[in-house]
Amino acid sequence: MTVAILAGGTSRRFGSEKALADYQGKPLISHMIKIARKLTSEIIVVVSDEKQKAKLSAIARDVRVVVDPPGETRCALTGALTAFEYTLTKHTLLLPVDTPLANVELLKVIISMGPGHGAVVPAWPSGYIEPLHSVYLAEHAYYQGLKVMNKGFCKMSDMLDALQNVLFVSTETLRQFDPNLDTFENFNTLKDLKRAERKRSKKRGH
Repeated sequence: MTVAILAGGTSRRFGSEKALADYQGKPLISHMIKIARKLTSEIIVVVSDEKQKAKLSAIARDVRVVVDPPGETRCALTGALTAFEYTLTKHTLLLPVDTPLANVELLKVIISMGPGHGAVVPAWPSGYIEPLHSVYLAEHAYYQGLKVMNKGFCKMSDMLDALQNVLFVSTETLRQFDPNLDTFENFNTLKDLKRAERKRSKKRGH
């Protein structure tokens, strides 16, 4: 199993390099690598360009940092395809760089369902899905994802529509491992990050 942390993108809403943002005294990328290490020794960090690679390589010393092809649209699907291209294993778990509360036991359950499926994807009762906390059959996803991008689409859901044997797992089922589903809480702005940090500090204070 490979865990690929998608750390590219423009971080426009965040206002700075999101992967390097401080959370509880460490950069977000360090938190995500720590989570990944509890799942596998095969870890990839995917970035958008060489500039990002230079910044992150100083922190992510013991993991492979790989770069999206130059000129590609900056989107999650581009990062996912780069992950699938560089993975050395049959299956790849994608993780975003901004979910430091991800629950390892929940992720292990998703991983365990991988064999026999083109992808295993958490899905909310509303129909909203979590394609960046999902396991993929890497070669199949890479092949189908490239075809989707060549048609001009760049959403993760467009790729999922093209995959065979996709298993959608209800987030309500996953609550038994992560009652508040903190796994899926991501931070789009620095304000979000600081608010979460204060909330967790208060909990520890009690």
